[in-house]
Amino acid sequence: MLHLAEAEIRALGEGGVVVRDGVVPRARIAAWAAEVDRLDAIDRLTPAGIGRTATLDPSLRGDRTTWLGDVPDGKLVGLHAVFDAVRDELNQDAWLGLRAYTVQLAVYPGDGARYVAHRDAFANEPARRATVILYLNPDWEPDHGGCLRVWVPEGTRDVEPIGGRLVAFLSDRVEHEVLPTHAVRRAATAWYRGPEALVDVGWGG
Repeated sequence: MLHLAEAEIRALGEGGVVVRDGVVPRARIAAWAAEVDRLDAIDRLTPAGIGRTATLDPSLRGDRTTWLGDVPDGKLVGLHAVFDAVRDELNQDAWLGLRAYTVQLAVYPGDGARYVAHRDAFANEPARRATVILYLNPDWEPDHGGCLRVWVPEGTRDVEPIGGRLVAFLSDRVEHEVLPTHAVRRAATAWYRGPEALVDVGWGG
């Protein structure tokens, strides 16, 4: 699924990102997107807050979220297999020592909603070691906006949230933001922890 090259492993450690397209077939992405939309329509997703205090401010963060563990198993259960496989490959290729993880489902409603620049963990904090995002947008177009902007050693990079695309980076190394979205934008984000597993909070990305 990832099969990291040596240069990619080195880039991860230096604050870079790994991007893979087509890690999940389009038909499955479309089915998962439909299920996330259904959950959102019945208010299983709620406005997301920022930081440890979960402060609500739609001008800074405009998505709605829920934890995968808080929704019924069924149509989304296959997400666990994807994130299990990614963890195993990151551990094998990059020796990250990843263990438990949590998955957050996020929907941006497409009305210009965004998420300002942030990191998913503080430096030297063991709670989150790696962030992996899988996009669930089967029909994404460039004019929909909503790119993930990441700050990497060579500058900034904008990553479109194309369905089936996977993005991985170290949680405390990469500052990132979600640019304004002009269509419904869905993502499943896994945060992996190391041996020092702490309680997670939904800072998101």
